[in-house]
Amino acid sequence: MKEYLLLLRGGIPADKKTEAENKAEMQAWGAYMGGLAQSGSFVGGLPLVGGGKTVSAKGTTSEAVTSAKEGIVGGYLIIKADSLEKAAELAKACPHIANEGNVEVREIAPMPAM
Repeated sequence: MKEYLLLLRGGIPADKKTEAENKAEMQAWGAYMGGLAQSGSFVGGLPLVGGGKTVSAKGTTSEAVTSAKEGIVGGYLIIKADSLEKAAELAKACPHIANEGNVEVREIAPMPAM
């Protein structure tokens, strides 16, 4: 099996939803993550704090790294799947999509032995 990174972009912020909506979303996340774990597909993942810094050859800037046209990267998951198509199918059930977000699915390249 290969590993895939799911980048969670955009979505409605928690402070823009009701307590009931946030609770329902957390329950959906619990079910989704539990299903991934039960199937052996879950590797890891966490939400990200907003803001940040950009580091480049020109130095560190205080520019927000959260101004991407597609929406901020709010979190990530790492999953295992047999193919990109299977990983994308697993991503379709992600609760982030129902929260008006999108999920970018990328294969993680294995590092050669050193």
